[in-house]
Amino acid sequence: MSNFEDLLKECKRQDSQALLKLYNICCQPVYNACLHIVLNEFDAEEIMQDSILKAFGLLDKFLGTKKDFIAFVKKIAVNKSIDWYRKHSKDPFFKEIENETDTIAEDVEEEAYPIDKIIEKMELLPNGYKMVMKLHLLDEMDFVDIAEMMNVKASTVRSQYVRALDKLRKSISLEYEYREFNKKQ
Repeated sequence: MSNFEDLLKECKRQDSQALLKLYNICCQPVYNACLHIVLNEFDAEEIMQDSILKAFGLLDKFLGTKKDFIAFVKKIAVNKSIDWYRKHSKDPFFKEIENETDTIAEDVEEEAYPIDKIIEKMELLPNGYKMVMKLHLLDEMDFVDIAEMMNVKASTVRSQYVRALDKLRKSISLEYEYREFNKKQ
C-alpha cells in the first residue's frame, strides 16, 4: 500500500492531522488554478477552500492516486472559478475577434527574452486569452477539458489559445525589436 493510500484511509476516518496533510498537498496547485481564472487572491483562496472542503466530503467515494486527487480537486475548483467569473465579470470568456487569423507570429530568439518578462506580457492579454493560456500551459489542462468546463467547443478554446499565443509573440517581438533598435542608437 502506498503512503497516499494510507493517508486517504486516515482522512476517511476524519483524522485531523491526515486531513491537514492532504490539504497541504493540494492547496497550492488548486489555488493557482483558481487564481488563473478569478484573477484576485482573496476570491481564489475562498474558492480553493470551498473546493477542498467539497472534495473532503467526497473522500469516501474517491479511489485514486495523489495526482488523481489533485486533478479531482482542481476540476472542482476550476468549475467553481468559472461560475464565480461568470457571476462577477461583465466580460465574456471569449470575445469574437473579427478579421484576425489563427496564424502564429515568427519566433523570437528564446534566450533574448526572460521568462518573467513573458509572464508580464501574458498578464496584459485579455482575460479569456489569459485564462486559456494559464489553464493549458500552467495547469496542463487539455483543450477538451477547458472547453467542457466553459461550455464551448474545443475548437473555440484552441482558437483562443492560438490567438493568445500570437498576441503574446507579437508583443514580445515588438519589444524585442524596440530593444534592439535602442541598442543601435
